[in-house]
Amino acid sequence: MSIPTLEKTMEKHQTDIASDSAEAESSARGIFTSQTGQALIALGTLFKHVPPFNESIDKNTGETLISIGKKLKGNR
Repeated sequence: MSIPTLEKTMEKHQTDIASDSAEAESSARGIFTSQTGQALIALGTLFKHVPPFNESIDKNTGETLISIGKKLKGNR
């Protein structure tokens, strides 16, 4: 293997590593966003339907959390 070929191989390898890192970061962000959405849906449902919470927290708060959670969960 000549020097120019070795340099091209190293450049390609470094580019592959950088793109793999970006994909992993993007994937982790998507998973985090989806899980955050699921948590907001659960919290909104709790505020909306569980008696100790729905007596003291406005119904619109639960509906808003559910709406935001669905948007985040669907973003994945």
